[in-house]
Order: sequence, then structure tokens, then C-alpha cells
Amino acid sequence: MSPDHDYATARRLIDPDTNYTVLLHTDAGWTPPTDPDHQEVSGLDLLLAVRRTLRAQPAGRVENTGRDELAIRTHDGRLWLRFTDSTRLRNGPGPSAPGR
Repeated sequence: MSPDHDYATARRLIDPDTNYTVLLHTDAGWTPPTDPDHQEVSGLDLLLAVRRTLRAQPAGRVENTGRDELAIRTHDGRLWLRFTDSTRLRNGPGPSAPGR
């Protein structure tokens, strides 16, 4: 997949007006950042992070890892972040749509 296609996909998945919870991938699994100011980002900031990741040389990867989740990895895998819609995380999953 090309970086432009990945960015277009991310734009469809990310609501710039929504806040997203940040998780870091460590040897212990997925954990929130230790600084409370870094545990949540706006959708607009997330779009900028996606854009920078895809424009890096060599380019990183952006993946839709599950329902309402997006993962960003640097090309070497040293930094791996997962973002989840904070509203859905706080309120729990909504009712499933028919056929899901």
C-alpha cells in the first residue's frame, strides 16, 4: 500500500474532533505513557502523526488494528503506538449494528 493510500485510509478512520487514548508497545505489552499529558491526543494531532510517519524516510506503517483502533509504527519498529477513540473507551462499546 502506498503512503498516500494509507493516509487517505487514516483520514477516513480518524475524526479530527475526537480525542484518542495513546498506548505504547513495550516488552510488557500495551501500556499508557507515564506522563498523564501524553495519554490522550486530539484527532487532528493523530492525523499529523500519521502523516509524519508515512513521510519519514524510510516510511513507517499505519494499520487499522481492530474496531476503533489505529496503530502507528516506525520503519524499524522501535516506536509502536496504538490509538483508541477515548469516548468509546470510557463509555464502553455501543450496541452492535445488525449483521456484525
